[in-house]
Amino acid sequence: MTAPLAPRLATRLALAAAGLALCLASLPVRADPVADFVAALPDEFQGMTRLAGPEGSGTAFVVVRESARDRIFILREGAALVEVAETAELEGRIAALRSEADAHGVVAFVDVGETTYELFLEKDDPTGYLFQPASN
Repeated sequence: MTAPLAPRLATRLALAAAGLALCLASLPVRADPVADFVAALPDEFQGMTRLAGPEGSGTAFVVVRESARDRIFILREGAALVEVAETAELEGRIAALRSEADAHGVVAFVDVGETTYELFLEKDDPTGYLFQPASN
């Protein structure tokens, strides 16, 4: 009884394999993620810079230049991306950003025109920050 089933099963498996091969051949090839990113950029996007934070801090900053404003995003290991919303409202462009570690976390200094701002990131709060004009 098993002999007559074997040829039919082999034929069905061969047809299924051929069908699968055709389906896989029709799928799009995975595109380059960088090319996909560039293709998705909005028209107002003008540039982006990723700046490493202090060594060993697990922090980085991304400055995005748009046609009408600049924006800063904070990247921290193991935490969600955070935008520093206040930077979008600043008059002028971000000219420089530098950072250093301190006892409480990370402090970044953001130069906008003639004004320097301080961006405080605490170790214990990966999504919290304080952004204000520099005190001196």
